[in-house]
Amino acid sequence: MKNSAKKVLTVLVFITCVVALVIILVFASKGNTPGIIDSNNSTKINASGQVYNADYLFENKTPYVGNNSKVLHIIDNLQFGNYRGEVSLQTEKIPYGVTVNYDFQNLVKEDYQKAKIENEERLKLAFKRNAAMMFCLIENLDKITFVCRTVKGTAEYGFTREEIQKDYNEDLKEYSKDKNKFGRFAITLNNDNLIIHSMKKYSPTMSSVVGLKIMSTYEGKADNIRYTATDGKLILFDGNSAGKQGNTLTVEKNTPIFWSPLSGDDTSFKADKIVVKVEVLNQGIKIAEQNLNIKKEGITYIIEENINVIADI
Repeated sequence: MKNSAKKVLTVLVFITCVVALVIILVFASKGNTPGIIDSNNSTKINASGQVYNADYLFENKTPYVGNNSKVLHIIDNLQFGNYRGEVSLQTEKIPYGVTVNYDFQNLVKEDYQKAKIENEERLKLAFKRNAAMMFCLIENLDKITFVCRTVKGTAEYGFTREEIQKDYNEDLKEYSKDKNKFGRFAITLNNDNLIIHSMKKYSPTMSSVVGLKIMSTYEGKADNIRYTATDGKLILFDGNSAGKQGNTLTVEKNTPIFWSPLSGDDTSFKADKIVVKVEVLNQGIKIAEQNLNIKKEGITYIIEENINVIADI
């Protein structure tokens, strides 16, 4: 009788443990945790130059939307983390989602993000990149909504996994399978924070300037900008006279340089398209890259504008 009682007790304990384990797994897979995260619970770190810090973000990848701690760490280390307010998690049923509130009503004057926040097109692109990073790192996340309060009112930017996936060749989840691969993915997203300012066009017949003026800014922490031209030469002025010259120049950020087709033997006149590669360096490490494309029309050289290349100087 005693042996039978022991067997029954053992079976009951086993069943209880199994049921408890199943409950834990079900709740974990759904991410069924409190839906509101305190806006004061900040997890922002120093990103050391990269707007998207690959090493730190990779450490916080998670299979579940409901992992409050890791989801919050990811959000706070994306763009605009210092303006983040309340975060809510939709974890009860598919589609699983995250809603993040931002308060842009009192922008910090010296904040490098200010110009981006005040430009609707660039703000939407920044949130789209934030969404890509979140879909990459949070495996069962299906949709994201960013709610912004500004002096003009409230705006919402919503993205689904399917929508963002169209911009990438591989499944977004695959980019976070390997740390090195994720690092390369983060750099491609950092590229959007490099803005190239340039003259619209230049011709050697223009006597007022020595070349096409270029200046690059990076909306993050960076030491230097490195320029490399496929043709022609790059010129850095020292006071009123030309200083360093060559097809590669490294200068401090926000320092203007000039590109000229006149490179001694004038071979660049034969090129119909010139590419100036612009790389952002922080402590000697490349953290972002863009190309400035220049087309030749007759003896006039015209830049190709896009959201990261602006003809405004």
